[in-house]
Amino acid sequence: MGEKFSLKVEDGLLKQLVKQQLNISGFLSRLFGPINSPDYRAMCEGLVAYHNKDGGSPEVAEFEIIDSGFNVESLSGYCKCKFGIHFHYTCSDVHNDATDTIRWDFALDTSNRNICFNGEEPWVRDVE
Repeated sequence: MGEKFSLKVEDGLLKQLVKQQLNISGFLSRLFGPINSPDYRAMCEGLVAYHNKDGGSPEVAEFEIIDSGFNVESLSGYCKCKFGIHFHYTCSDVHNDATDTIRWDFALDTSNRNICFNGEEPWVRDVE
């Protein structure tokens, strides 16, 4: 099952997107803000959640949105995040780094000023 999370959206920012005064790239950039903002950290935690079962205390410090789209009629869209993930296996003191991409579909709830993100389904490997 894909990961999910929601964020509150500033009313003015939401109106700019819906009225097409701001494109989706600009909207997402302003929504997530700088690296130390709570909304940016929320996305990083959503990305980490995909690797929690991999062990090694995964951490995501930064991400980049490499693709996005928005449909104003359905108030829905997507964004694809590219990110580096750092693993630290404390028992063996081993550090490992990897990169990944995750696509998030989102829907805007204009009455509650929320954006709800639904991440892609994780890959499952068949064991035979």
